[in-house]
Amino acid sequence: MSEQELLDKLRAKKGLQLILKKVMYITGLGSILSLVFVPVLYKSEGRWFIPLAIMIGFLLLTFLIWTYVNHVETELEQELGTDFIEGILSERVDLIDYQPFKTMSYNQLKRSKLFGAYDNVKGADYFKAVYNGVAFEYCDATLTSEGIDSGNVKSSYTEFEGGVLTIQIPHQILGTVIVREKGSTKTFEKIENSISPSGMVDVITDDEEFDSRFRVEVSKPGEEKVILTPAFINRLSRLGEDVAGRLFVSVQENDITVAISKGGDRFDVPSVHKMKEPEKFKDMYRAQLKELLDIVNAFTPV
Repeated sequence: MSEQELLDKLRAKKGLQLILKKVMYITGLGSILSLVFVPVLYKSEGRWFIPLAIMIGFLLLTFLIWTYVNHVETELEQELGTDFIEGILSERVDLIDYQPFKTMSYNQLKRSKLFGAYDNVKGADYFKAVYNGVAFEYCDATLTSEGIDSGNVKSSYTEFEGGVLTIQIPHQILGTVIVREKGSTKTFEKIENSISPSGMVDVITDDEEFDSRFRVEVSKPGEEKVILTPAFINRLSRLGEDVAGRLFVSVQENDITVAISKGGDRFDVPSVHKMKEPEKFKDMYRAQLKELLDIVNAFTPV
């Protein structure tokens, strides 16, 4: 199936979905109007059960249409993601797995030691690939914590929101080094402090400019000298300037985890009606993929 045939097919499904939405609104209104007649006929000893039956029928039909409309929406995004974004990814990498509605697991993110306490993980746009012999995974993720605020009201706090990239490296690294790009607002400083894992120690490097932009934490003092070589610092400093969003980096064992705070929703599946000019979206996805591959390249020499 050609790209144009795919888009025509998806737009036809979108058209059907819009029609069903209108029908759903009509049946929903019908159930409300039927409800009005139930007490009126009941008081006048009329056949009140007839509008009641009609109301139940309308409600059931509304629910069935609502279920199908949401199914069509999911199906549209699945097809568009699988047949469109997957093709863009495959242009540059050896794609192993792509799932537009999946994110990394709670334990996988926790193992990076990059994030502090969080209760829930939501996200999408997961893919696993190999680039120049280096295996990596990517997803969008939102980590939230639940608690009680000062007014004794249950609240939810966003621990992190952005993209997460894990890169496999060929040799094992002893210890843990975490580098966080510093924020400029009080809100971000609060987030930055809250996600510091226990057992980590703040250190400074011999590069004053780097220390002014990044906060470095290690599991044991001295580990930063092995990882944060001048070449590493130079690459990370350049990434901090080029990547849209603040960087958090965890280097440990055989993995490097790079979290990009905010910076937009990468590889987001657009609505079908916005795909009139697919080349614009292709260029956007290619630019997003290039940004991730630049990160992979930067950390591959570690």
